[in-house]
Amino acid sequence: MLFVQVILGGSAVFGYIDVQYHLVWGVVTFGVLIIATVYAARQLGSKSALFRTGIAAIADYVVQIILGFIALGTNSGVVIIVHLTNAFVLGVLVTYLISFADSAERASTSLHSQPPTASPGTMRALSHRN
Repeated sequence: MLFVQVILGGSAVFGYIDVQYHLVWGVVTFGVLIIATVYAARQLGSKSALFRTGIAAIADYVVQIILGFIALGTNSGVVIIVHLTNAFVLGVLVTYLISFADSAERASTSLHSQPPTASPGTMRALSHRN
């Protein structure tokens, strides 16, 4: 979603599309980020690294929104570059968020799919009890 947002923003800067597409897609992307963060809080708790990364991404997204409206209002090349650079920072945060969620899901799946294990000594001790 962020990749599409960057493409839409660049296309708007160079006049290929209306900036409204960039703004609408930004609202949708922000909504998905909020939903994912709330989901992380419900599933893993507010102390989890996944939730905290989501909050950091939301905070950076708010900064991104402010930078975007300043860039739109002033049409300053410097602000546009800062806005673009911050988009890459946001991309790194969200990539970390996704990879962390994926690795947590894989760990959870492997833990639940494996039967409990015991050491060979414990198995022998249990078999001699009968």
